[in-house]
Amino acid sequence: MIRAVIAVSLTLLAVVSGCSTGTPLFNGQDTSGWVEIGSRGAWRADAKDMCPARGPALTCSGQHDGYAWLSTDRKYGDFELTLDWRVNAGGNTGVFCRAPDREGRTSMKGFEVQACDDSKEQDPTQVSGGVFNRIPAAGRFAKLPGQWNHLKITCRGRHLRVELNGRVTVDADMDAVPAKGNDPPMKNVPNEGYIGLQNHGTLAEFRDIRIRELR
Repeated sequence: MIRAVIAVSLTLLAVVSGCSTGTPLFNGQDTSGWVEIGSRGAWRADAKDMCPARGPALTCSGQHDGYAWLSTDRKYGDFELTLDWRVNAGGNTGVFCRAPDREGRTSMKGFEVQACDDSKEQDPTQVSGGVFNRIPAAGRFAKLPGQWNHLKITCRGRHLRVELNGRVTVDADMDAVPAKGNDPPMKNVPNEGYIGLQNHGTLAEFRDIRIRELR
């Protein structure tokens, strides 16, 4: 009986504290395992407002010299990626997925899940949780600027699912998404690529970045 109570208590604690599963992509100290592109020292570990259950934040100052982002040092195929993010009023960032290389506009070659202050955004493909310029978000589920949001991205084969703060924003077959403007159809998105955090020129913070590779 006592063991059962302890087991239930631990389960509830995990739910309440928001414990994540998967392999950490951020060590809480520096950008080891990442490659900085288009900026110089714009990314750093920041223990300010640290949540013990989530760890320090990976903070982007917004300094950049061109198209800038922080790329993983290796490519991933099918995966479940979870992280927390927050921006200030007017802030903008995003999460790049399946980028085949680190050159040029990554959101065109792979895709970008939006993470921003979308309070004044009219285009639903540029609302948080949507796929930039390609797939509209199912609704506006981002929290107010300055508050942490939880993002989950699942790529399995050609299927993409995005959840923001527990709400599904995208559930799509990538091969069915047509070209839009200068962006090619998503059937061109490769089956593996780099994962990245966008430096859009504004302050952005990420924490508890974890990935679970799907076999």
